[in-house]
Amino acid sequence: MKALIKTAPGDGNLVWTDVPEPEPGPGEVQLELVAAGLCHTDLGMIHGHYGPTSGYSPRFPLVLGHEYTGRVAAVGADVDLPVDSRVVGSCHLTCGVCTWCTRGRSMLCERRQVLGLDVDGVFAERFVVPARNLAVLPDTVPDRLAVLAEPFAVAAHAVDVAGLREDDDVCVVGPGAVGLLTLGALAGRHVTVLGRREDSGQLERATELGAAEVSTDPTALRDRFDVVFETAGTAAAVTTATTLLGRGARLVCVGLPPEPAAISSARLAWNEQSVIGSRAYDVSTWSSVPERLAGAPALASVVTHTAPLVDHEHAIELVESRRATKVLLHR
Repeated sequence: MKALIKTAPGDGNLVWTDVPEPEPGPGEVQLELVAAGLCHTDLGMIHGHYGPTSGYSPRFPLVLGHEYTGRVAAVGADVDLPVDSRVVGSCHLTCGVCTWCTRGRSMLCERRQVLGLDVDGVFAERFVVPARNLAVLPDTVPDRLAVLAEPFAVAAHAVDVAGLREDDDVCVVGPGAVGLLTLGALAGRHVTVLGRREDSGQLERATELGAAEVSTDPTALRDRFDVVFETAGTAAAVTTATTLLGRGARLVCVGLPPEPAAISSARLAWNEQSVIGSRAYDVSTWSSVPERLAGAPALASVVTHTAPLVDHEHAIELVESRRATKVLLHR
């Protein structure tokens, strides 16, 4: 079978080539790729940004990719998923027995590895994942929507940890893919989306997806919101997000800025505001993902382009140039 391999550290070193087909062991499932998503974390790996100090420990050659929709091709012992089932699932390989896993916070598992970042991933004709990572998709969720499941799970977990009340005034900072998916996970709520002037197309899409208000002027939104989700992943966005918090408000940090953000702890204390970190998701998050995705069909518009894996260079250029919000890759 063929897979997209990064052959060595550093920038590039990608090849679409033949590799041995992986076989499922006990508790594992072999999936045939239906669709995969290309995200900025993948680009970081492609450009050689992740090494031993990044939180990931890639060893090369490495099959890339961690966002997937697959079809069950074969199962290992003690797995009862029907062959041909269409599934989505977590890209985290966790131990299931440590303190964090048993507390329902498997994203903090000290033995956690990530597909496509630590171990072979999903940019392949076939790949293997633990059965406990998977959720079966209903027919009402098309492939174009299903490929968003992994970043949608990130958004769904952020919404869950926010502890929203019915009357909370909510803002999402950053109208990129995760920001738009967070908007989708907040379906039915009054949500404002804040972006930059150059984000006009994304803000227009946010309106189409149900945002009650969009803005490029953070000063007009100062001290207003009960809950703010920071999804842009820059230090400046985090700092801006703190200025949007009203009294007793909560900031949920979803993005991963590469540099520290400037925050006034005195302001937080004075107004009894909280900052909450939201890291990916727990394995249990996936039990609700198919149903929540089915309830937000308009999110399929977040997938703006499709490309075969063999044309990965074009797909990368689409994301890096910001012409694409999300690229769906297929065999």
